[in-house]
Amino acid sequence: MIRIVTDSTAALPENLVKKYNIVVVPLKVAFEDEVYSDGVDINPSQFFEKIKKTNIFPKTSQPSVEDFYNAYKALENADAIISIHISSKLSGTIGSASTARSMLPFSEKIYVIDSLVTEFALGYMVIEIGRAIEEGKNLNEIFDIIDKMKKNNETLFTVDTLEYLYRGGRIGAAQAWMGSILQIKPILELRNGAIEPVERVRTKQKVKDRILEIMKDRIGDVPVKVAVAYSDNAEELKDIEKEVYEKFNVKEYYFVPFSCTILSHIGPGSWGIICYKIV
Repeated sequence: MIRIVTDSTAALPENLVKKYNIVVVPLKVAFEDEVYSDGVDINPSQFFEKIKKTNIFPKTSQPSVEDFYNAYKALENADAIISIHISSKLSGTIGSASTARSMLPFSEKIYVIDSLVTEFALGYMVIEIGRAIEEGKNLNEIFDIIDKMKKNNETLFTVDTLEYLYRGGRIGAAQAWMGSILQIKPILELRNGAIEPVERVRTKQKVKDRILEIMKDRIGDVPVKVAVAYSDNAEELKDIEKEVYEKFNVKEYYFVPFSCTILSHIGPGSWGIICYKIV
């Protein structure tokens, strides 16, 4: 049996974790001295409650080598372990996983893979791996699926405030200050495993329309799997499913919250759209 290991930034719903027997190794979210395991003892609702009560900017950390060692050790009877994780350009999670792998006598059957993405872009990969295992596909066929998904995905997102990106070292103080004064809403993307700027827009409604326009330009009319990720703004985005189905040739759709790890870096009011071309 092939088993799957991923991390909490995949933001997978619990029913899918159970369905495909996935092992999720959590990243850590810290509010000063209080440290939580993402998705285990803190969820997005609790995350925002803590933000409002404390005004503390949370920090994050990758899983330890021991966390991965224990996860792999529990799966030593598996025929193979596919361990797929958040982009190495965004986190040191891959490093911890690779070190743990090298410490085990059955390391040759552990495959540590850099997804080059995060959040439900990673989650979709994990789901497709689970489906492939269920269908009896072999390792080479599964690796082909992963390679194809790496080449055929688009992720666009926006943040409501640049403060979190500034605190996380992603932008400078002057950019954060000017962005707040001018009410600039950046459109960002995941490109080759890293966060890159796309455009700057002045209002929430314009940024929503523009994100969908850019995605349509990139995707065209090919069949796609789509996910919309939200922060504390699910109600504001309640009509987006209808717009997505109108604009795109949607074959599968999810509406999911960001993980607490990623929320720590993008903050409230953020949201994004993930598309996988079915080719």
